[in-house]
Amino acid sequence: PGWAEADMAPALLAFQRSCEGRRARAPSAALPGGGRYGGVVADWAPACAAAQGVAPGAERAFFEANFVPHLIRGSGEARLTAYYEPIIQARREPDAHFSAPLLKRPADMISVNLAAFAEAYDNEALRGAPRALTGRLVGAEVQPYPKRDAIAPAPDQAFAYAHPVDVYNLQIQGSGRIAFPDGTEARAAYAAQNGYRWRSALGALRDSGQLESATWAGFRAWADQNGAHATQTALNADPSYVFFQEELIADPAAGPRGAAGVPLTPLGSIAVDPAYHPYGAVVFVDGAYEGGAFRRLLVAQDTGGAIRRGPLRGDVFWGSGAEAGRAAERMNGPARWWTLTPRAAPIS
Repeated sequence: PGWAEADMAPALLAFQRSCEGRRARAPSAALPGGGRYGGVVADWAPACAAAQGVAPGAERAFFEANFVPHLIRGSGEARLTAYYEPIIQARREPDAHFSAPLLKRPADMISVNLAAFAEAYDNEALRGAPRALTGRLVGAEVQPYPKRDAIAPAPDQAFAYAHPVDVYNLQIQGSGRIAFPDGTEARAAYAAQNGYRWRSALGALRDSGQLESATWAGFRAWADQNGAHATQTALNADPSYVFFQEELIADPAAGPRGAAGVPLTPLGSIAVDPAYHPYGAVVFVDGAYEGGAFRRLLVAQDTGGAIRRGPLRGDVFWGSGAEAGRAAERMNGPARWWTLTPRAAPIS
């Protein structure tokens, strides 16, 4: 539904970026991220080659000529939400307003690849566990990394400071742009996460009756009214914590790099559960937005803790800045999904 009317130019750009991101992978390698279908890199090579010469307006014909759609069925939550890249004001040194640090990945953080252990030991129980665990070495033992309220930053770990609610927004979105008083901007790109399941601090504050409107503007106004201690207590309801790395912004029109390692495309990229969809998968969604239909072709290029809930749960990347944020904040509704596989590729 809606295929004939959908704008497919963003999806083509996102697809081209996925093809470029796979260039270094062996032809016999599976698509990155995992997933349960998609074949190998070589299966996608003809479509990637054809994508380079598509003229504006011919995007639909390209996808029809090179792909076959399949309806996705599965258990779990069938829902679309959206995210964006915030642009926040920041400082190099803290003050009363810009008090929350943007922290680099801790030096003592380690990741345990359980998928590798599952294969090495041929262990079915490990295959059913998360693909990776985040922790730290304490003596000779790997222990969970501290929750948000117990993280103690190293002296040189912060590279910028911002309003606490703005920093939390960056952590929820996964990355963002930081703007300094001299007019320069940099990107706070996702570097690591402490391993805990996300729990919305906004939602907890709303459920407690302290916040009427669970929006970023409402949360920020509440924080400014109630002070630093109350704000930190509210944020500590979420044990998850995201660390960043500072990057130059080479192309202001491109979004941050998603989990697939390629720049995200506004309304062309979607975050998915990689246990079901490989990165680079092309999906068509039939969802809802502000009382109307939301029908778009998108490319799986990212993931997030809140959407690792099955094959029908996705987070659409809306773009950068305040306007994209307001649009993304209003998106939350059920959806049907199709995946498009190359004509020569096996389904599984």
